[in-house]
Amino acid sequence: MKICYTGGGTLGHIYPAIAINETLIERTDKVDCYWIGRKNSEEKAIVEYNNIKYFSINSGKFRRYFSFYNFIDIFNVFIAYFQSINILKENEVNVIFSKGGFVSVPVVYAAHRLHIPVITHESDITMGLATKLNARVSNKVCLGFNSDITKNNDRYIYSGNPIRSALMKWYNANTKEKEEQLTKVLIKENTLFNKFYKNFIANFDLSKPIILVTGGSLGALEINNIIWDNLDELLKYYNVYHQMGKTYKKINKRGYIGVINITDEIGFLYKKATLCISRSGAGTLNELINFNVNSLLIPLGHNASRGEQMLNAKYYEDRGCVNILYERENSSIFIDTVFNLINNRDGILSRKKKMKNLVNKDTNNHICDVILSQIGV
Repeated sequence: MKICYTGGGTLGHIYPAIAINETLIERTDKVDCYWIGRKNSEEKAIVEYNNIKYFSINSGKFRRYFSFYNFIDIFNVFIAYFQSINILKENEVNVIFSKGGFVSVPVVYAAHRLHIPVITHESDITMGLATKLNARVSNKVCLGFNSDITKNNDRYIYSGNPIRSALMKWYNANTKEKEEQLTKVLIKENTLFNKFYKNFIANFDLSKPIILVTGGSLGALEINNIIWDNLDELLKYYNVYHQMGKTYKKINKRGYIGVINITDEIGFLYKKATLCISRSGAGTLNELINFNVNSLLIPLGHNASRGEQMLNAKYYEDRGCVNILYERENSSIFIDTVFNLINNRDGILSRKKKMKNLVNKDTNNHICDVILSQIGV
């Protein structure tokens, strides 16, 4: 079996496809896997770290506003289309799995031209422009959120959002004893986790609750500023583990750990966190719901996105699983909200119970079933 993944723009387009690749490898005797993506060193490094061969192509962008770059990018898309045809032909690819992003569009249409089956996956509650274009020629479209469209069109399937195997280890460690065993194994076998754990133990007072702060793979300056402005007040009562992204700055305070990115230790942190303060990208939200993490969401607004994070967050707020702090609300509300979410034990238990009812436990296998069915396996 030869499968080619495509997608890029954020790591939210990368990690779900890697999760599917891990499950496919577990299920099938032989999988040759490829990736067609942007000329982006971080995405390339993560894909290749997971033993997937990476091909870079030109990448255009579909802007909804007038820009001179729209004319330039038309040529980039055409070039990328023919680059994709050559890559798919040379590697005799059997099936495409697309995670969206503008780079995926020429790849999907090249596959369609070559009569290669295409499965597209949309993580968010609404489809982005690239996914809408891809869906027109895809054999199957898997959805991260349930939708009425699945009732009227058999090409659309509610699958849920995939979870990586590194996270599944922690998900399956469902007792304190199993958590401790997994922690010991990783300390012994994983150098990076060992370094993380030593720093965690050295800096935190484990008698205090832990607040996990994450703004996604790129970070979130707005969330970072709220944390920095209120850090001294937070550290009176809590430990803070803060993923800052590209706006990282070094802060030395007892009970505070700041990092650029979080990798495989995220499962450990989900288990330990009393509260997670986060954006509401679909991938992160899926992980928070699966791990039943008490969460305060600060979604990107319409001024910085098409509004999908607001809709993602509202979906789970309406079901009593999370709380939302909107961008227009000030930092005094932030502190009061944090204290209430951590100290109201009945509220925590209620949210966790509601999250458990929404967990889609077999997403990875469901999507793999769809992929394999398209090539007759």
